[in-house]
Amino acid sequence: MRISRSFIDELMSRVDIVDLIDSYVSLRKTGQNFKACCPFHTEKTPSFTVSPDKQFYYCFGCGVHGSAIGFLMDYAHLDFMGAVHELASRIGMEVVYEQGGSTSPPVAVFDDLYQIMAQAAQYYRQQLRQSQVAIDYLKKRGLTGEIARDFGLGYAPQSWNNLLKLLGTDSEQRIRLLKTGLIKQNEAGHRYDHFRDRIMFPILDRRGRVIAFGGRLLVNKKNEPKYLNSPETPLFQKGHELYGWYLARKIRPLQKIIIVEGYMDVVALAQYGIRYAVATLGTAASREHLTQLFRSVPEIIFCFDGDEAGQKAAWRALETVLPFLQEGHQVNFVFLPQGYDPDDLVRQEGTQGFNSRLDQATPLSKFLFDTLTQQVDMNSLDGRARLVELAKPFLKRLPLGIYLDLILQQLSELTHVNLKNLATLIQKGEMSKSPFVKKKFQPIANFGELSLVHKAIVCLLHKPELSQSLEHPHEKLSNLKQQNIKLLLELIEFTRMNPKLTLGAICEHWRGTSFEQIINHLAAQNTHLTDINVNIDKVFFDAINRLYEDDANQRFMFLTQKITELTIEEKQELKSIMTLVSGK
Repeated sequence: MRISRSFIDELMSRVDIVDLIDSYVSLRKTGQNFKACCPFHTEKTPSFTVSPDKQFYYCFGCGVHGSAIGFLMDYAHLDFMGAVHELASRIGMEVVYEQGGSTSPPVAVFDDLYQIMAQAAQYYRQQLRQSQVAIDYLKKRGLTGEIARDFGLGYAPQSWNNLLKLLGTDSEQRIRLLKTGLIKQNEAGHRYDHFRDRIMFPILDRRGRVIAFGGRLLVNKKNEPKYLNSPETPLFQKGHELYGWYLARKIRPLQKIIIVEGYMDVVALAQYGIRYAVATLGTAASREHLTQLFRSVPEIIFCFDGDEAGQKAAWRALETVLPFLQEGHQVNFVFLPQGYDPDDLVRQEGTQGFNSRLDQATPLSKFLFDTLTQQVDMNSLDGRARLVELAKPFLKRLPLGIYLDLILQQLSELTHVNLKNLATLIQKGEMSKSPFVKKKFQPIANFGELSLVHKAIVCLLHKPELSQSLEHPHEKLSNLKQQNIKLLLELIEFTRMNPKLTLGAICEHWRGTSFEQIINHLAAQNTHLTDINVNIDKVFFDAINRLYEDDANQRFMFLTQKITELTIEEKQELKSIMTLVSGK
């Protein structure tokens, strides 16, 4: 299965790259374009340009450039599939795939799996309304009917096959139930419900679709886990999803996110008006989680249970988040009293009390140095030297920038080591690369040094409607041997059919093909063309006419070499070429 190329074309025609990039980087309008300090390298004067007309971004400082999809891949560290799904979700499009080859009609995959998950969620909600035991449990936990409704809570009855009997009406449905992890199959081939006698927490994707469930036992039972998650499925990968994220994203403006450990923590905090908490799903916070969150908020607060396990979890989180601490990103930690989790504490202290703890959260830098200084004698030279050695591997994970400078200054004050010497010592060797930064692009050639074919391609990328004026270009150019002449002909044909496509859309059309690299390389010339006010039409037609001449000369040489063997048609062609040459 692959994403339909026609879907990519449609997606690119509907996405606004200015809105997209402005949601991550503050853009300022300058003339027809928008500018900002480049998010991919450190600079003081803005050189990062976004063109609404071309739907393309370019940095004159580091050379990074691309489309809306490319920006998400470069900045948000998404793969191509993830970037397409993210853009589609922003504008309410359903991703369309090709099945069985490019000639097959495009189809939306997994629709049947999403449908059966929605049916299961509805069933669990109905069962909750009918179970007084489950209702009493939620009331005992301090939850209201309104919050249960907002989070879509449900109840899975104790029976082994209620859901199986209700939704597994035929073999295809039973296969779907297995694929989504709603039922299981033992070695003997017997199938049964995965969730039984549990409060059900539906896990939603970024579009609000149910992709998995978490189940909490009403009464703890021996040899059964208190919490049980759906297994990983085609819809659900736990390292990429966050419980509560879909609802938290609805807050405007969303300034920060609290990461907690459990479903009930998220729901209980929301019950008390703190609706910007999310929970990881049985895993530590991953790079994928942090990338996703930092795309939307500048501040993350980790909130862990007040026990040894919570301290260890906080330290693992610190290690994971270090590469993300570039300018504008902030990370704090809240450590709860021994034996408490957020669910318990917010019910005991209320909204005001819990918010006070959030306001007094420990900055990452303090947590780091407090932990490290406890391991050395700060009153001795050896102890302070040891602190530098302990801190070095952590500081090497920080991306270059203001945050690292401030951390180094703090370490200098603690150890009395000269700041310049300390910076040299810490930065010796390879520093961490921010997950938001892409490798610097190679500098592009001067426009005047490009071949005729490449100049014509650049002009078409810049102004696709130019191809409408060409007559029979394939007949006049297809015999040429110049490098990338085939790409030029394909681009002419493509833009003749789609003259209003933007540069960003054209680049995405060639993604994954043998021409992707040269298209992306030449696309960067567009900005240079605009910048030096070149007459695009003149450059294009001059290049095309010279290519026509090259083709005519090449054909003339061929025909004169076999003049005694020419067909009637070839003789007429030679006469036309000679008339053209003499006319010049």
